[in-house]
Amino acid sequence: MRSTIRPPRSIALRKWLQRLHSWLGLSLGLVLAVMGATGAMLSFQDDIQARLIAPLPLRGGETVLAPSVLLQRAALAQPGRAIARFVVESDPTVPALISFVDKAAGAKGRETVLLDRRDGRILGPLPAAPFFDTVERVHRWLAMPGNGKGWGRIVTGSAAIALIVLALGGLYLRWPAKPRDWRAWLTIPPGRKGRWWWREVHLLLGGVMMAVYLLSAMTGLWWSFDWYRSGVQRLLGAEQAEKAKSRGKPDFALAWQGFDAATAGRSYRRIMLIVPEKGAALRFRALPVAARHERADDAVTINGATGKVLATDFAAQRPGGAVIVASMFEIHRGAFFGLPGRIVLFVTSLSLPFFAISGVWFYLARRRMKRKGRARRVELCHPIATP
Repeated sequence: MRSTIRPPRSIALRKWLQRLHSWLGLSLGLVLAVMGATGAMLSFQDDIQARLIAPLPLRGGETVLAPSVLLQRAALAQPGRAIARFVVESDPTVPALISFVDKAAGAKGRETVLLDRRDGRILGPLPAAPFFDTVERVHRWLAMPGNGKGWGRIVTGSAAIALIVLALGGLYLRWPAKPRDWRAWLTIPPGRKGRWWWREVHLLLGGVMMAVYLLSAMTGLWWSFDWYRSGVQRLLGAEQAEKAKSRGKPDFALAWQGFDAATAGRSYRRIMLIVPEKGAALRFRALPVAARHERADDAVTINGATGKVLATDFAAQRPGGAVIVASMFEIHRGAFFGLPGRIVLFVTSLSLPFFAISGVWFYLARRRMKRKGRARRVELCHPIATP
């Protein structure tokens, strides 16, 4: 008969892991709760904003302007601002998106507005853009000064590492005596009540969601630490190529002609143009009609001053490692696995505040029980004298 008594080393390891689990949860649990709640808010950002944009129906053979003409008109209408990004859909009734940057304020003065594709008229700001921009800054950097170059990304990256340790440590602490029995993983033992029932819920959900939390944390580190991103790229054999550079003032008409020539015969659902702060190396990101997700797009870099193609990176020609690297954001938010993946990531992100709150509750309850135990032992050692 197999003994169920744990060896001393196992007991010591469990105690050490329990202390580490509690310490990480107490020190970074609030950060993880904030990251989870904001991540859930961002899960369906694109869908929400797309619903808020009213289409512009075309009447009686009415046509839309060419993208290069729209860009030229937008640049002339905003002389004190630089174009940073331009997005146009294949559906002509969907307004174009254009992001302007105040030349004096830099990136802090960025504003995204809707553009009427029939005449280039500005329709107004992108719906809910300030709200989602704030949520994203909190999610990625806790809205700390410096944004991606400040201490905020170090804190969120440390929280992601803590989530990995919490998930793996929690798995060890919950490991049942009969791991092959599914009921040991997916059921709550009978007779549990009150705090002990909630503790079992904490353990059960943590075990069920562990793989998703590991995926979220390991992909989230991509934006926190350069050494981690470089290591993953080397591991997957998809090291980032140097960005193409070119001098001069960009000509949007020439650039679009170069893009059309480089992508001849391909159909796209959406085309995004990214304009650098300096130089004329314009980057096009075009999403094919049958793309699996939003980041499975073709990338083309054009010398905007001459229309010459500087670099191409077509999604259909990428090796497996490059596909993962290009899709890291979609993997992080679950869209790489379709709508079910996004729903799973939404639920698991939303549950992080529950783990933070319940973990603090269990810790305080243990402290209270220890104080009562010490007081009881003192009473037994020093009984009250009776006359």
